[in-house]
Amino acid sequence: MKNKTSQCLLLSVGIFFYFNTTVLAQNKSDTLNSEGKFHFSIYNLNYLRDYEYFSPILEGYTLCGSIVQPAITFNPSAKVSFSGGVFIQQNFGDDSLRIRPTFLLTIRNSTNDLSFGNYRNTEGHQLIEPLWFSDNLITDNIENGFNLKQKFNHIELNNWIDWNRSIKKGSKFQEKVFGGITSNIFPLKNFNSIIIIPLQTCIEHTGGQINEPDTSFFVTTVLNADIGIKSVIKNIKTKILFNEFSVETYYVFYKEFSPNPHLQFTKGNGIWAKTTLKSKNGMGIEFAFWQGNDFISSKGNALMQSVSSVYPDNNYSEKKRKLLFFTLKFEKEVAQHINLLLSAEPYYDLGNKLLEYGIHFHLNFILNEDQHLFNKNELRKIKE
Repeated sequence: MKNKTSQCLLLSVGIFFYFNTTVLAQNKSDTLNSEGKFHFSIYNLNYLRDYEYFSPILEGYTLCGSIVQPAITFNPSAKVSFSGGVFIQQNFGDDSLRIRPTFLLTIRNSTNDLSFGNYRNTEGHQLIEPLWFSDNLITDNIENGFNLKQKFNHIELNNWIDWNRSIKKGSKFQEKVFGGITSNIFPLKNFNSIIIIPLQTCIEHTGGQINEPDTSFFVTTVLNADIGIKSVIKNIKTKILFNEFSVETYYVFYKEFSPNPHLQFTKGNGIWAKTTLKSKNGMGIEFAFWQGNDFISSKGNALMQSVSSVYPDNNYSEKKRKLLFFTLKFEKEVAQHINLLLSAEPYYDLGNKLLEYGIHFHLNFILNEDQHLFNKNELRKIKE
């Protein structure tokens, strides 16, 4: 472990040394969108997420710390890149560091985006909150495997496999893999109005054949899926503060496909509905409702599930969960390359008659990331 840590630290020092001696000497326009060029990038997330929860389903907790990921990227051609860097994370108040090297090969054109290696999942593969909780951005920031994104006139696709944990002969633990596909179909898309039909499916599998047998191990396969409809009205020209309005509703499904089902519920469902108001100055308001029935999700918000993470040994559960959410958010680029997010997120548990809240603070510094593969015309097509 010490050898790996030393190697990663040396790699990090080497990246910064290269950046200071070589990359900064180049003109910025030469480091981006160029063939046969090296360029330096850095991703930095500073976070505070505090949950004042006393629910029998989920206890309150705090995540506070910083993630830094510097990398050097080489472009052998205009649409191919290879990046090597180091991922460093420290949760404040914890003396341990999470340090690991990262490598990523990316191939792109105007419709396809294939990444293979250690990729960052900052958008949760566009999964809704019952299927993917935003805390995963901190606890599972780097995914390992491949991510294929495709964008056509009326449909967007996102396919991925994240190899969470591998095993070898005699391992005393199980392998774990998470993958899925999400799609957004656009029956209507113009300058002011968008209608989207999302279809989302994800599967987490835990098992293995060559690990050391253990009676506490279960082969577990959990499927989560949803179908919904979302309507967005943009560029609203009125005297009111908000210039964008959206409303979305989803039917959510859960099923355990294990050879010997052992979870507290083997299938369930839910309804997720959300209304969002956004303004040009970065303010946003969200109202949401969740009703879950016998629902379990491997990566979703634990608060929305029917099984308890507070009393797992007692098999405490609530077959039906009804929750109301209200979010007040401010998100803005406060300086060049620096983005700020502030949010207050109270919720009301109708079943337990609990009013509780969480607060989020994020400060991002992002330099030269995710731009070098496109010329201006290709980048414009993808953003449209």
